[in-house]
Amino acid sequence: MIALVFLQSIARQQQLIALLHRLNIFSSIYEAQSAGHCLALAEKHPNSIGFYSVARSSRNLASRYWVAVGEKDSEALLAFDHNASGFIASPFDGLQIENVIASVEQKYICYERTSQFQQLVNRLCKQYGVSELALLAKLRRQLDQTKKPCMVGVRSEKGWCCLNPIDVKWIEAAGDYMCIQTINENIIVRATLNDLLKRFDDQRFKRCNRSVAVNEEHVTKLEQRLNQRHAIMSDGATFKITHKYYYLFWKTR
Repeated sequence: MIALVFLQSIARQQQLIALLHRLNIFSSIYEAQSAGHCLALAEKHPNSIGFYSVARSSRNLASRYWVAVGEKDSEALLAFDHNASGFIASPFDGLQIENVIASVEQKYICYERTSQFQQLVNRLCKQYGVSELALLAKLRRQLDQTKKPCMVGVRSEKGWCCLNPIDVKWIEAAGDYMCIQTINENIIVRATLNDLLKRFDDQRFKRCNRSVAVNEEHVTKLEQRLNQRHAIMSDGATFKITHKYYYLFWKTR
C-alpha cells in the first residue's frame, strides 16, 4: 500500500509521517508540498490512501480512499459527508491509525470485487448480445433453480464475504454473534445458528449442542470420556456432544 500525506499543519504532517513509518504498514509514503503536488501524486497512485486535513481544498483531492485528519467530532461528520474513508484525531495514536487503515483495506477489497463483477457482467452482455438487466434476470432465475448454492454470502464485521460451506469447519455461538471458523480464518457475523445452517447445508453440518454445529467432513473421530462424548476436529479442536444431539445427529455415524 501507498500513503499520501497532505495536512495544513506542517508540524502535524511530520508527526503523522513519522508514525506511519514506525507502523511499517505502507511500502511507500509520499509527502505532498501543495494541493497541486498532491493531485499529481494521487493521479499517479489512484489506489493509494490519502491522509488529508478536513478542509475544502483537501476534500477536492483525487484519492479514491482518503482518511480525514482533524481534532473535533464536527470535523469527522463533515469529512464523512464528503466520502472520507475514515477519521483520525490528533494527538495521533498508532492503534487508532491501524484500525482505520484496516477499515479502508476492507473498502478497497469490496470495491475490487464489485469492479471485477461489473467487468464480468459487461463481457457476458457483449458475448451474448443482451442487456445487463436481462443477463442479471437470467442469472437470478438460474440461482432460484439451484437447491443448494455452492457459495454463501455472509456479512461480517469487516464487510461482505463469500464462503464455500465445504471450507467451514464449525459454527459456534458467542452471545448475539456467531463465529464461523473456516480453513483460513474466523469470521464473526450477527445471525442465529439455525439461520446459518439453513443457508449452508443442513446435511453437511451436525449439531453438537445448542451453541455449536460442526462440518462432519472436518471431524476426525468421536471420543468418549467417562459419560461425555466429544467431536474431535481435524485441527485438534474438541466439542462436547450432549445426549440430545448425539441421538439426533450422531448415533448412526
